[in-house]
Amino acid sequence: MIQWITNANIATMDARNARASSAVVNGKYFAYVGDEEGAKAYLDNQKDRDIRIIDLQGKLLIPGFNDSHMHYLHYVKTKIHVDLVGTSSLTELLERMKQSLESYDPDSGLWFVGEGWNQDYFADEKRFPTREDLDQITTEYPVMIQRACGHIGCLNSKALELFDMETKEAVEYRKYAEVGENGQLTGVIKENLFDYFKSKMPAPSVETLVEMMIEYQKDLIEAGITSVQSDEYNYVPEGLFFTLQELLRIASEERRFKLRLSSQALYFKPDALQYAFSKGYDHTFGNHTLHISATKLLSDGSLGARTALMRQPYADDPSTKGLAMFTQEELDEMVAISHRNNTPAVIHAIGDGAIQMCLDAIERAQKAMPYLKPRHGIVHCQVTDAELIRRFKELDVVAYIQPVFIDYDMNIIYDRVGKELAESSYAWKEYKDLGIHHPFGTDCPVESFDPFLGIYCAVTRRGLHSGLTYLPEQAMSVEEAIYAYTAEGAYASGHEYIKGKIKEGMLADFAVLDRDLFRIPAEEILETKVELTYVDGECVFARKEF
Repeated sequence: MIQWITNANIATMDARNARASSAVVNGKYFAYVGDEEGAKAYLDNQKDRDIRIIDLQGKLLIPGFNDSHMHYLHYVKTKIHVDLVGTSSLTELLERMKQSLESYDPDSGLWFVGEGWNQDYFADEKRFPTREDLDQITTEYPVMIQRACGHIGCLNSKALELFDMETKEAVEYRKYAEVGENGQLTGVIKENLFDYFKSKMPAPSVETLVEMMIEYQKDLIEAGITSVQSDEYNYVPEGLFFTLQELLRIASEERRFKLRLSSQALYFKPDALQYAFSKGYDHTFGNHTLHISATKLLSDGSLGARTALMRQPYADDPSTKGLAMFTQEELDEMVAISHRNNTPAVIHAIGDGAIQMCLDAIERAQKAMPYLKPRHGIVHCQVTDAELIRRFKELDVVAYIQPVFIDYDMNIIYDRVGKELAESSYAWKEYKDLGIHHPFGTDCPVESFDPFLGIYCAVTRRGLHSGLTYLPEQAMSVEEAIYAYTAEGAYASGHEYIKGKIKEGMLADFAVLDRDLFRIPAEEILETKVELTYVDGECVFARKEF
């Protein structure tokens, strides 16, 4: 079927044809983008075809949003966990967990889990909960609560009893377990140990997880999101990541799974990465709906937990520089393996120390194998200086940005790293002006997947509720922010030739908004709703009929 989009306000993100009023979708591709007369001329040659007219009544049409870094399966699993987002005290956190314990089914085999808390928002005690705190909820069932950043978990005594801390991996990562003054574990575990713990924790079957991913894709699609680049590895039962990929590929081919998902496949060890490549799980795996786009690595922790790796000690805690997940040699090896297989290494790095390590590893791989050109990237790249940003450009490294992060981080950045470094960080406009690829994302469920929150923060440099402003000279235009959420995301996953713009020959993935982002006051960006979402030329969400 042919669909004629008429009376539209189309922001194409294509510099050669920036604005259009009409488009024609033939099957799952845009066949024409331009004005009404051009569309009619195209349709004159299609008179024997079924043509559906979509009158958008002047509404804004943009490419579908592409969240360049999130944890979609983790988001799906939050549906069966206790929501601790917004807890304002340790007391409230414990009370929410106690109330939810009434609906916990111990026969499910799953642990009692809550997530989304941030101790910086606690009014009573700004500290991590301990096993003694969580034992107030229950000592009969295993309890785990995860901090909003995803880098720290707290376990009750029953969970510590069931978690085997004597395995080879647990012993190797033991340094990431907090120990109290009495020499006993506090129940707080961080970074690599927490990731290892999550891989061992009971989870729904992989088949159940796939069905949940199919069910909850609607949440993202209703927000105009048509593509995501997602790290799923730690949220699948151990050893079943590739089974998940195969089942999702089948579901996509059956058109049950329509959200385009590019996996940033997380690895901790060289042998696991080598094994994946030997089995064909590189960036060539999959199709336009489901594929593996990159090797994901973790080089440090989070700023809020002071585990992000800094070159100098934290300004508000001189006893630490944060945590390095790899030595430089180990990181070099992991990046080199991915580079050798022509697959991008996309590395989590928040602190300037970690970012420097990542850039060094990427540079060494490029010099050793200059004939290969994978699009390596750094995820988050929050704490930087001018020299680090210059190296992004020099090495052609993609900067994966989450603009909504400033809503929280602007409140702590000066305390954590000092004035000089704080005022050279989160420099998104500088990335753009230097020609560094800078796809936007959210790190959901660390933050909401709502793209309008990120657009607002990028355009205003203000907090969502506080009204505080952070480095306003780094503000971007609405056009630049939408481009970063669409075309830049397509580039990051290697799909710029097929999606991310409203352009002839591109996949017809798009969203229609209820207001014109280019003309409204900035505050109204947060009120914007999606009225239509299309994937492959198919309407997958409609808030109203056109």
